[in-house]
Amino acid sequence: MGGFSENHINSYEKKISLYQLHRMYQDGRLVFPPVPAKTSKKKVEKVSSALEAILMGVILPVVYASERQDGSLLVQDSSDRLQCLMEFLEGRFPAAGLEFYPELDGCRLNTLERHFPRISSLIYDSKIFLQVIEYTTPKYMHMQVGNYMEKRSFTREQGVRNELYGKDLLAVLDYLERSLGRPAVFFSRQKLNRQYMILRILMYRFVFTEEIPEEYGEEMGLQQLLDRTVECLRKKDDDEIEELAEDFESATRKLIKQGEQVIPELVCERGKERQAKTLGYLYHVVWMCRERGYRSGKGLKQILSDRELWEQIKSDKVTFANIRRHYHEMEMRLR
Repeated sequence: MGGFSENHINSYEKKISLYQLHRMYQDGRLVFPPVPAKTSKKKVEKVSSALEAILMGVILPVVYASERQDGSLLVQDSSDRLQCLMEFLEGRFPAAGLEFYPELDGCRLNTLERHFPRISSLIYDSKIFLQVIEYTTPKYMHMQVGNYMEKRSFTREQGVRNELYGKDLLAVLDYLERSLGRPAVFFSRQKLNRQYMILRILMYRFVFTEEIPEEYGEEMGLQQLLDRTVECLRKKDDDEIEELAEDFESATRKLIKQGEQVIPELVCERGKERQAKTLGYLYHVVWMCRERGYRSGKGLKQILSDRELWEQIKSDKVTFANIRRHYHEMEMRLR
């Protein structure tokens, strides 16, 4: 508890039974990010291994969760183990394939409660260790926790971000995502991934337009920059959001028109970090050409053919200073 420096995570440990967690889940006080669901088979495998560990007395790994303003806890568990346990306690699927408890094969919770009451009590009473990140911790540090635990997909990261930052962000990103339209084949089909890519593109745009000012510090990294991007979006009115949507739509058409030189590589890297970097700069090249009265096709060809520049972009860490430097180099090439 207590105060924190800007780049510090404040957290506390909470030991809580599965029964209590299930009550919180039913009351909406335990929340999971809306990521694409695992198959039923995967969920059964996940919950069965967790149940067997619990019954054998194994302590499950610590689960990180973010405390939200309303007091609810947003679970940051990429294994989805806890979510599968909650769904099992809801009776949604059975346990199966338990090596040391074969008699439980095919049992749902209601069957356990009727025929194996002692086992069901052990499950309800088992404790989960939550490491709760306090609400007062900057949101970008909540996001950073997931990256420290393991490398998350962009889809999962955006699912966590949408829940952490609230419905306003989700509504804007959802609107901008629809502006891409079906022709944007170089984007993932997964909505959360597309929203993440849009946020990344806007991050590069806001750095260049100085809506994210230099006063934040030149070494500001990716999660901090994305946090500032959300701040910038929240300050925009409906007309400005509409203008952004139109810019996305027109730039997407320009990139599709570029076709042969752009699309194959972007499709190959779809949903990956390299694509996120590439899109961030290519959209901006289109917008920069428009502002300066250049032909975007010619500008894109000029920038895309500069292998040295792209190798530098690929190897450089995403920071405020590096983005500004890369944009300066692109401007020099377009003069």
